[in-house]
Amino acid sequence: MDYREQPLLRTDSYAKIFLYNTHETVACVPRHTIRMSEKVKPALLEQAVGQALLRFPHMMLAIEPTETSFRYVHNVRPPKVLPFDGARTRYTIGSADTGGYLFLVGYQDDTITLEYQHSVSDGRGFEEFIKTVLFEYLRLDGKPVANDGTVRGMDTRYSPEESADGYRQLADREYSSEGIWKKPKAAHAWELTGLGDGPEIVSEVTFPFAALHTYAKKIGVSPLSIVAPLFMRAFDRKFGGGDEPVIAQIPVDLRPLLPTATTRYFICFIDLPYLPEYRGLPLDEVFRRTRAFLKTQMEPEQLMFRAKAASDRCRALHEADMPLVEKCAAGQKLCRDFVLEDSFLITNVGEFKLPESCLPYVLDYGAVLPTATQPFALLVSSYNGQMKLSVAQRDHDLDVVSELARGLHEIGVHTKMRSYPFAVTRYDGMPYTP
Repeated sequence: MDYREQPLLRTDSYAKIFLYNTHETVACVPRHTIRMSEKVKPALLEQAVGQALLRFPHMMLAIEPTETSFRYVHNVRPPKVLPFDGARTRYTIGSADTGGYLFLVGYQDDTITLEYQHSVSDGRGFEEFIKTVLFEYLRLDGKPVANDGTVRGMDTRYSPEESADGYRQLADREYSSEGIWKKPKAAHAWELTGLGDGPEIVSEVTFPFAALHTYAKKIGVSPLSIVAPLFMRAFDRKFGGGDEPVIAQIPVDLRPLLPTATTRYFICFIDLPYLPEYRGLPLDEVFRRTRAFLKTQMEPEQLMFRAKAASDRCRALHEADMPLVEKCAAGQKLCRDFVLEDSFLITNVGEFKLPESCLPYVLDYGAVLPTATQPFALLVSSYNGQMKLSVAQRDHDLDVVSELARGLHEIGVHTKMRSYPFAVTRYDGMPYTP
């Protein structure tokens, strides 16, 4: 069997591009952080990760180079858990630090951190692995937890569909681009763009989700139709103000459109503008216009066109017959050009759900997307009734995120905010050799 057709070694058509990039060029190492009710026990956590890998054997991966590409290989080494502070000590994913694994599990005091190389999964898919790790950890620790069917635990079995290339569902059809917004040049914070391996700051803005949901329902919009323009307005006031719109790049999960059990990368991107004419409008009108625009760009035909075009392009580069060093350069240029068409990235991983029996022991959850080439990245998540907006940025000037919080206060949503240093975990594309 061709190695590319082995289910356990299969990646998808789109996310292959992350194999040829680094943490400096694209946000290829997202971070998920979970605060527990008790101090973390590393030995139990390592055992839980080992159990989760038995359930998710397609996560048992390392990479190796050929003359023309990277490919996955089986990794059967024992998994590691690492002391992790997220601010000073830095690791490299897929290296000796992680035993070659393309994910990292860290601990500090009462906090568990999980990161992954974006080629193996998207946020929704990796959360399935996280939930299994947490559930097994609590079970091993003697906590009275029970699987309510929402965890892919040891009482369930792996199926090849869980590592399927979802984009192959699009292979036999052509889709129309009619109706897709032809975006103009976007506003940028060029002085904070493409800063390489520089430090980052993360600010967390948290608030009760019910407060935002109540307001959104009252004016007939979605929560994202509020959060996104508030952040874009804050960016516009700091870095814009001219004729160029602020444009957010937003990933859309394709699983509701094309149902699949895959935990691999399965998204497409749409563009959402904050137009110059919005500056003089009442906020609720901006939110309604944003909602209406999103609706025009979320038609299934358009989403499938975007997904197929992008995945075909990434697969073609991966399979191109060119020296590996040239392919890395081409892949990095492709990603850099793509992300710089927009002002920044906003991603929504949605609600993180655990069985009710786990809630007393898992107190908080959040996720962060590094900025990489861009100046800002906003990730929206929620857990146990609290919504969290995690803003990664390239400098210590908190004007934009403070303006975001003020915008929420304007509509009656009262927030808490904290900021902390963020040392991005490295990925350099070098294979692990024991």
